Amino acid sequence: MHRRALLASLGSSLLVGIAGCQSDPGETGSSSPTDNATRTNSPATGTTQRPPSTGTPTGDAYTVPDADRILGSAQAKLRNDSGEATTLTLAVEYEGDRFFEESFDLKAGDEVSTDSLVASHATYDVVVETSDGGRATDEWLIPERWHWPQLAILVADDGSLQIGCGLPRSREIPVENTDETPRDVTLTLSDGNETVVETTQTIQPGNGHLSFDGPIGGEYEMQIETDEGSDTATYFSCYCRNTEARVQIDDGKPTLETLRLTCE
Repeated sequence: MHRRALLASLGSSLLVGIAGCQSDPGETGSSSPTDNATRTNSPATGTTQRPPSTGTPTGDAYTVPDADRILGSAQAKLRNDSGEATTLTLAVEYEGDRFFEESFDLKAGDEVSTDSLVASHATYDVVVETSDGGRATDEWLIPERWHWPQLAILVADDGSLQIGCGLPRSREIPVENTDETPRDVTLTLSDGNETVVETTQTIQPGNGHLSFDGPIGGEYEMQIETDEGSDTATYFSCYCRNTEARVQIDDGKPTLETLRLTCE
């Protein structure tokens, strides 16, 4: 592994608490508790406040002046799902300042993690290159409420190079079929005009689920379709910033309910 890092100024250490997941405003459903290390509860007023964004990061994490700090870790994870070894070179920039560049030698099936790369909520430019000439670019957007962001780099099984906000994993969506007959249900995830996931499964009367292999982390449009109708919603599949979805089928028509969860 070869490292060349251009790093921002270092500061004093930051106390980081364990993350909890909370629903975003405007989404349906309730949230799970947030850890007391990152939020302060006031019994007198019944309100909950986040500690002020002061202090500087521990180690080599890059700091953007006047930006809110990230309370958790902001690592990059790199995985090689192809059948051949490769070398990935990852570079991260902020407004033209390339503060991180490092090369990783990955055998087939390898997965590695970096230390925390950034300490500020901001948008960063990402460049990834492979030893055989492949290249991909993307933006790493870290909004203020996302305190455990992840930069995911994947060499897929077909050799394609992908950048996202979480590595792919298997997923399940609960489905309640209130009808007395089985229903064929089609789930699709699309990124713009490209369909990245499509599966059709038969749901028996009662409670069941739709299983699928999730794509690289990102923002997608999810569609649930039967012969009688369809429903759509925005679907996030980032690490610690994802959508919890469930489907109900009534008279053959599907209803898709979603709740967006973000680790704070």
